[in-house]
Amino acid sequence: MKKQNWAFGIVICLGLSLLGQSFRMLRNEELAFSFVIQNLLYNFSFGLGCWYLHQTLLRQQQKIRSQYLSYLFSTISIIGIGATVFLYDYLFIVFFGEGMKLPEIFGDNKTINLFVRGVLVSGFTFFILYYLLLLYEKQQHSLEIEKLKQIQLVADISSLKEQLSPHFLFNTLNTLSSLTQEKSVKDFVSELANVYRYMLAYNKQNKATLEQELSFMESYLYILKTRLGDAINIEVKVDSDLIKHRIPPMTLQLLIENAVKHNIASLNSPLQIKVWTKSPDQLIVSNNFRPRNSTQYSSGIGLSNLMQRYQLLFGKDILIEKTSEIFIVKLPLCNI
Repeated sequence: MKKQNWAFGIVICLGLSLLGQSFRMLRNEELAFSFVIQNLLYNFSFGLGCWYLHQTLLRQQQKIRSQYLSYLFSTISIIGIGATVFLYDYLFIVFFGEGMKLPEIFGDNKTINLFVRGVLVSGFTFFILYYLLLLYEKQQHSLEIEKLKQIQLVADISSLKEQLSPHFLFNTLNTLSSLTQEKSVKDFVSELANVYRYMLAYNKQNKATLEQELSFMESYLYILKTRLGDAINIEVKVDSDLIKHRIPPMTLQLLIENAVKHNIASLNSPLQIKVWTKSPDQLIVSNNFRPRNSTQYSSGIGLSNLMQRYQLLFGKDILIEKTSEIFIVKLPLCNI
């Protein structure tokens, strides 16, 4: 829970106080009006105190990963907070006098009865708050799923607007390849087909392995190098132990495309792009920063959408570092 739910807590505690007082009225107990007010104030303030303490401790309990320790923490919280009833009892007796003592806790069993009352109220408020917490987490999970669906829908719509019929395109590429005997042209067409095939295969997927992304990037880089030649230099150094880790599909293509689109690349001053892994579980993409005066229009999902996908899929953030000389994007690698 991100904030104290005071309004609901006040209603619950007030309801419990009135409920407890109604039981005495049903038993036809003759109670003075001042005593009724004191008793309502006693029960209400103790219940509200339990509400505040449990809500505070539940935030700490969320950080506990062990289920056993979480249950133990809950039990100790219920008993510990319930035991504060003795402090409330003492303070109210001091403030209102001995007339504050309730008939049902007279006698030798006063301590036990008072403790049981405190634990019952404490336990009741805990389980209400715990139930509200479960509802809140379920709601947040549903919202995250809906956000991811919306992002995926935007990407799908953009892809549908840009792509031709898959069969038509592949047939066209095959025809083009058969029309030439030049190996360079055949290789270019083959790599272009690999790029398009990967984009179709992972268009609706949320995750791809780093190995799959690097294989796709080889075809994409072949096309880039054919177009730009020595105006672009790309260096890839990836730890083989991390190639089974996962990232969102076409992440590398997006970052490299952004680097090419936003920076000057020429034979005299080549664009330097580096892709490498860093322990623990981090992929880094960097390029020398020489921004163009104007950039071309892009209909891709964009860096901001990539950041949202990372947060929704893995619960992790992308780190972006930029200086006057270099632009760096640090991507978490997830082993899930």
